[in-house]
Amino acid sequence: MKPVRLGAAVAATMALHAALVAAVVAGLNAGSEAPKPPPVMTVELLKPPKTEPEPLPAAPPTPAPPPPPPPEKKRPEPKRPPKPAPAPKPTPAPTPVPAPQVKPPEVTFSPAPSPSNTTAVPAPAPAAPPAPPAPPAPPPPPARTGVSIPASYAASNRKPEYPAMSRRYEEQGTVVLQVFVTAEGAAGEVKVKSSSGYPLLDESAQKAVQSWRFNPATEDGKPVGQWYQLSVPFKLQN
Repeated sequence: MKPVRLGAAVAATMALHAALVAAVVAGLNAGSEAPKPPPVMTVELLKPPKTEPEPLPAAPPTPAPPPPPPPEKKRPEPKRPPKPAPAPKPTPAPTPVPAPQVKPPEVTFSPAPSPSNTTAVPAPAPAAPPAPPAPPAPPPPPARTGVSIPASYAASNRKPEYPAMSRRYEEQGTVVLQVFVTAEGAAGEVKVKSSSGYPLLDESAQKAVQSWRFNPATEDGKPVGQWYQLSVPFKLQN
């Protein structure tokens, strides 16, 4: 609608300018001629054509209201079990009433008169039972003696050799051995109880003691086998 109004205004302006130009030209021509009365100009304002107002945009359709939510189904309440009937209170047993104690009738005895010439003789005391016999004395413990190394065996027993490799590396220590001395006085089994820390020294001590002789242990004068413990030191001398 705005372009139509603008065109009408432009057309009216151009018509007005054309009329003014024609009036000026006529005035110039009238200067040479006798003046003529000016023409009467009538100006009519053009009314703009009626324009129909633009139709308003149609309002959007009103949305239909949402359907109401379905009614919630009520869950059936669980039936509560009937309350048990209260148990009857036990009736207390009647307290027994003690029967009245009836005292027995007192009976009195009058001693019979004893003749003056009789004397009471006391009854003899019962004899004491004989004493039980004494238990036999326990047998004396058996006489025992332990393993020993007499001076004669100590002098003849071979001393352990100091391994050359141990001397080179300056290995020293003490080997603790356990020897089972048989009834014949020989070394039946030799075990290392505490190592010196060097296998060569332990092995040398075992080999030497395996050939030693001992005085066996005795029990009631008879030789018996027994374990014996001894130490073998290895020490370098400067």
